[in-house]
Amino acid sequence: MPIEWTEELAIGIARLDAQHRELYRAVASLHGAMRQGRLEEVPATLEFLGAYVIEHFGTEEEEMAAAGYPRLADHRAIHRAFIAEYVACRARFEAEGVSASLVVELSHWLAAWLTDHVRGVDGQMGRYLRAHRAAAAPPAGAGRDRPC
Repeated sequence: MPIEWTEELAIGIARLDAQHRELYRAVASLHGAMRQGRLEEVPATLEFLGAYVIEHFGTEEEEMAAAGYPRLADHRAIHRAFIAEYVACRARFEAEGVSASLVVELSHWLAAWLTDHVRGVDGQMGRYLRAHRAAAAPPAGAGRDRPC
């Protein structure tokens, strides 16, 4: 299942959208490595994904906490569940070795999870964060009558 970032997946928070694009790129590279017989690239990509996902989830959770997002605990729980499942998948790779069938299985799971997550709970979060930022922004023209 090829995976590709499209702008319809954007949640409207530039920092998070950039990270989502990078996650999509990494998952696509897993699929590409399998299709092109470059399975030796898979371990490095899995290592990158594991580290980057943790960084990304941390960024999302910081953004949610700063904005007082009411569903932070639920969103954090979804992140923790994903990490646990990803760790289990990595353990399976380490136990069985890299194979095309495992790469296909993992890339399909990652593609589906990532797309569902970005379109679903991340989309909800993005709407909240955008509204929170708009409400916190100074009114247009505020401060223009000051000399400095």
